[in-house]
Amino acid sequence: MATELFPSSFRCDCGEELDFSEGTIHEMKKMSKNKHVRLGEGKHTIIFHKGEAKEILCPKFKKCAITSFE
Repeated sequence: MATELFPSSFRCDCGEELDFSEGTIHEMKKMSKNKHVRLGEGKHTIIFHKGEAKEILCPKFKKCAITSFE
């Protein structure tokens, strides 16, 4: 299961870790309150909606829902 790592990183089901600055994640969550917003690193893309990170688009597993928080 994909995981949001405190404060600004994400781990995909394939094991890839995506690291961003806290400010970037805060802005993406704020911008996503009314629409879908995408943030990419390499071949992975995080989808934000309604102020939360919802899923990771992965080249290996396609869509990985973000289901836990560490």
